[in-house]
Amino acid sequence: MSVSRPLPVPAEVIGHSAPTATPECESSTTHGISTPEAVELHSAWPGWAPLLVITLMVVSAVGFAVGRIFGW
Repeated sequence: MSVSRPLPVPAEVIGHSAPTATPECESSTTHGISTPEAVELHSAWPGWAPLLVITLMVVSAVGFAVGRIFGW
């Protein structure tokens, strides 16, 4: 469906102005809350340590599930 005539423009409400843009410093509710990460934490854990823990948990869970299925 197409409109062959222009759409009506809403009349301005007398006594009201258009809203202004939010200032940059107030645009986020978390502005100024975050703190920088300490340099010591960049190498606190080697990259393989969390993966080893996750792998161990997954293997244990899968082993338990398979054991429950095939166990009597």
